[in-house]
Amino acid sequence: MIIHDSATTVPADAVTALRDLRPGADPARVEELRRAFHPAFAVPALVEYAGAEAMPEDADSAVAAVRALSRAPAPPAPADVLAAVPDDIEGPLGDMGTSVALDLFAASAAAHGRAAAGGAIRAAFGTASPRRRVLLLDLAERHTDGGIPAAAVVEGADRDRALRHAGWRYLTRHSGAITRERDNDPYERVLAALCRARPADAALWTVPPAERGGLVVAQSMLLGSFDRPGAGASGGLTVFLRHLGTALPRQDGIARVVTLTLAGHEELAERTSLAEVDGAGHVVLRIPVDAPTAPAQPQLARHRAAITFLARRLLRLTGCRPDVVHVRYADDGSLAIADAAAALGAPTVFTLTADPHRSLAERHRPGSAEPPSSARADLHRMYAADRLVATAGTVIGLPGRPEGELPGYFPALRGRPAPESPPEGITVLPRVSVGEARQRQLIDSLSAPDPELPRLGPDARGLPIVLSVGRLHPVKQQDLLVEAWLTRGLHRRTALVLVGGDLSRPTEDETRMLDRILARHRAHPAAAGRLAVLPALGNDDVRLLEHGLSRLLPAPSPHLYVCPSHKEEFGIAVLEAMEAGLLVLGPRRGGLRYYVDHGRNGLLADTSGIAPFGDALTAFVRAATDDPARARAAAAAGRDTVRERFGITQVAARFADVYRRTCLEAHTP
Repeated sequence: MIIHDSATTVPADAVTALRDLRPGADPARVEELRRAFHPAFAVPALVEYAGAEAMPEDADSAVAAVRALSRAPAPPAPADVLAAVPDDIEGPLGDMGTSVALDLFAASAAAHGRAAAGGAIRAAFGTASPRRRVLLLDLAERHTDGGIPAAAVVEGADRDRALRHAGWRYLTRHSGAITRERDNDPYERVLAALCRARPADAALWTVPPAERGGLVVAQSMLLGSFDRPGAGASGGLTVFLRHLGTALPRQDGIARVVTLTLAGHEELAERTSLAEVDGAGHVVLRIPVDAPTAPAQPQLARHRAAITFLARRLLRLTGCRPDVVHVRYADDGSLAIADAAAALGAPTVFTLTADPHRSLAERHRPGSAEPPSSARADLHRMYAADRLVATAGTVIGLPGRPEGELPGYFPALRGRPAPESPPEGITVLPRVSVGEARQRQLIDSLSAPDPELPRLGPDARGLPIVLSVGRLHPVKQQDLLVEAWLTRGLHRRTALVLVGGDLSRPTEDETRMLDRILARHRAHPAAAGRLAVLPALGNDDVRLLEHGLSRLLPAPSPHLYVCPSHKEEFGIAVLEAMEAGLLVLGPRRGGLRYYVDHGRNGLLADTSGIAPFGDALTAFVRAATDDPARARAAAAAGRDTVRERFGITQVAARFADVYRRTCLEAHTP
């Protein structure tokens, strides 16, 4: 449903109506919205937005009531904030409540003063549980002038890891001596070194000075491994940020880019430095996190205060204090980095999308089978996005979105100029062959026997390849691609190559996706030797593989690239395939329509289910194989589109303009 007004075209669904609710709203309207959602979503949502009474003994309602306080016109007094935050909710929901408390208490301390904040914390500290003391110490570290005796800070810390670490953060800020770290504990070793900041440990954080003057831009990428795009939660944005980090310092007025990422226990045990110089002007800083690997998005709330503290600490110790900080996800990781930016006096740029907003009315409809944890996560992400919009110096969007989508889901943007939407981009490779030996090795790997994963057989030679690259995740829908390719008999015309996933140590999502892919393949023995599944490759290898297909695997019709995702916010992997001269098919939903002109330089498809996607994939393959000349012309047009509009240098210039303008406005009275 779409409604039109004089200014813009705004999507209208139950979520946009919910976002317009305020306490005291018309009861009939509130009841209408209650019926529009599943109770697991409706009950806490109406507590938060409409001021409905929290249900007794309902933890979701209790956390929603804290979010409702954060939306009030004025923050309550510090003592009232502490009284309102539940102390008996465990697990991810309790962590979400703690995350909201960090924001609410910050606003309260700013409004009522540090003395009131300190008094409230000291009054609550003596009788607080260990869990509550962790929160109180983090609040005191940030919003008071100290006052908690060191003996009280360390009481019980030897038995409680989270309490010990919160105590170290507090004592570091307030000139106290931290306790001894545990032997053979990589996280505590690094945390203690950063807290003490002794010259003997400086190799952990030392980076050379910037080669020229100008702005220092920080950008965060806290999901997955920054070194292994396509594995776990790491994807195309990781690739883009690495290339952007290298390209931005070549722009006028930009001295350095600092990319902030996370390092868990396993990585910390192997590293002797948290700082990596990645080309002239780009530094990657690894923020330690107390988890085996970088936490998944739902677990970031638990680590928010620690990430903020360590980001501030590392940026100061390295001399990389930022002038502007860019965050790109509506989650607790971005909230943590935005908190660090505020503490360092740097404005933030926030890339905003209507995700998850645009899908919530359908996902949480009455009768939905979504678990309560899904409603919790979505409501918290909506809160995080609102918080980041409210505190950002500049909000930008992604190109290719419907006009009015962001104001429709974010009332705070209504009446303001539409956010700028600079595109993402890629490094354009030279037309001449590079890395020929490695390229041939990658091509040969498609048919190299593997004891566990399918590879191409001899009869696949000469067939056009359908390539798909991406992390193995439900939203990427590789299983949908395999099913359509098999059931529509396309294995008789083409070979399919899937690249992605950490197949040596897969996540639960990766395991489930791989199992579905292999099960579908086993059910079609006639397709044996026509499917190859490869683990995630480094971006350089992916680009070499794509460019090598046509050169080393000639076929009567062009090789193809298919992105079967439910949606793509922009689609770096699709851009890379187009640049390599592959004819692409991607989802109609999302940002691909910004650069894929259906029928001219690629094709767009309905990827919402097997029937529409199967039809689109079949038509795509048949068109390419029946009319190779036309397919090659479209692929060439796609390559030209990328080279003319989406080279990383052009894209970096747009972002540099955003950063310079944000800094100027932040310092203009």
